Parts: sequence; structure tokens; C-alpha cells
Amino acid sequence: MKLFLSSEGFGNHVDTLKRLVGDDKRVLFIDNAKDDGPEIDRKAHVQQKQREFEDAGFEFYELDLRNYFGEPEKLRPLVEAAPFIWVSGGNTFVLRRAFVYSGLDALVTNALKSTDMVYGGSSAGAILATKTLHGTEHGDDPYAVPDKYNEEIVWNGLGLIYPQLVPHYQSDYFDDEAQAMVDYFDQNGMKYETLKDGEVYIVDGGIEEKLS
Repeated sequence: MKLFLSSEGFGNHVDTLKRLVGDDKRVLFIDNAKDDGPEIDRKAHVQQKQREFEDAGFEFYELDLRNYFGEPEKLRPLVEAAPFIWVSGGNTFVLRRAFVYSGLDALVTNALKSTDMVYGGSSAGAILATKTLHGTEHGDDPYAVPDKYNEEIVWNGLGLIYPQLVPHYQSDYFDDEAQAMVDYFDQNGMKYETLKDGEVYIVDGGIEEKLS
């Protein structure tokens, strides 16, 4: 299994990401964590990220999971053919719902076990790889309900890694929320890793480590 989980974007380790991905630089980019915001802002964010990925040498394709809600079989061939999926930040709870509604959670989990697919994610996309979203409510609103979504909260993560992740730790704009997440994990005896902007948590087969 290959995972590249960051606090912010590529962090300080874009070369590590390129090594994990290999020669096929196609990336399916998922921005559904921003479905609770204005559509014009979401589109601008996708365009910004497209420039970042293309500047880094990747071939960029957006995958809007809203187009596959209730149709996982329609999504399956796209996922099975993808060498690299990147899941961007925003509201973790909205993102988790999108994975459930589209069936991407099961598709990605199976692909990571049976292929060389790389799962990359920043902020909410990184948190999604953990076992549970409990504690994340100190940073994201679990009651955000965009159009095409329902109110039910999904609390389990994808369970790809054991420690919980706390992105944007000691950042200027998310420090209080990150510290509240740390406090929750401490109070509940949960293992966690903090990620400052620039830091990443990677899994490459049997290697699992945080890179500063």
C-alpha cells in the first residue's frame, strides 16, 4: 500500500510523491470536501490545484464524485485504471459522505490492496485515511449538508493507517482547532501524529513514517 498524506499540498516532499507514483503521472483529483462552499470558489480551487499538479509534472483530471452518487459500478473502471488519486482538503465530514455515496471508499480500499495505486491526500484527504473521524469535529463542522447530501454523519474513516492525523498543527490559521483535536486524542488515549504544514506521513509497503 502506498499513501502520501500531508498537512498542506505536497508539503516539502514533492520528490517523494513522484517516486511513489512512478512513471505514470496521471492523477484523479477529488475536491468534494469543498462541496459545502460556493461553486465558484470550488471551481477556482480546482483550477489552482490543476496548475500546481501540472507544474509538478502530473497529468491532471478532476473526478467529481457527485456525478457518481448511487452509481459505484460506473465509477469502478475509472478507479481501477487510476495510478494515483489525490483527495484535497475542506470539510472532512462532507468528503466522507461523498466517498460513501459514490462507493469510492470500498473501491479505493480494494485498489490499494490489489494494485500499485497511490492514495494522496492533504488535510481532510489525509484525515480520511484514519480509522475514525471522532475528534475531527473540533476542526470541521459535521453538520454541513451541501446539495445532494443528507444529514447523516459518517464517523468511521477508511482505516488505512492506525494513528489519527492532526493537520495544520501550530499553523497561524488552524492552531486552536488542531490543539483541540490533540486534546481530544490525549483525553481518549488515542494514538496520533501531528502534521505541521510542510510535513507528510507516508506509507510505502512496509515503511511507514512522518517526514518533516
